[in-house]
Amino acid sequence: MKSIITALFLFSLLSSLSFADSGVGGVVSLPKSLEKKLTPAGVLFVFAKKAVPGATAANGQPPMAVLKIANPKFPQTFILTSANVMIAGTKFEGPVRVMARYSPNGDAISSPDSLEGIDLKNQSAALGTTNLKIELKSKK
Repeated sequence: MKSIITALFLFSLLSSLSFADSGVGGVVSLPKSLEKKLTPAGVLFVFAKKAVPGATAANGQPPMAVLKIANPKFPQTFILTSANVMIAGTKFEGPVRVMARYSPNGDAISSPDSLEGIDLKNQSAALGTTNLKIELKSKK
């Protein structure tokens, strides 16, 4: 019994250590004034792109990893890891630029009705970052 407990403890410890090397996380918030834009079909997409010095959020790079959350509850926590890479075999490496998009119709492609945001203080996040704070804003 003691060996099982020890094994579970070690597994838990190793799992938390591996996240520090391979994931980014945080919370996506929505201002109260934009809550009326939420719909039953709404989806929150959290994207990670390779951070390129001097690049803008829409730098033309495809996302390296994506997390799709149907019917999000704001504030919505998220964690992106190598399990979220879009193309099998892609290495989830940092630093990354993390963006969020809420789509009222569930489409991942940006539209005038989308709400989008990025953590302005952490535009280039190292893997292991767990305190990203993204506030969604209207594109209109």
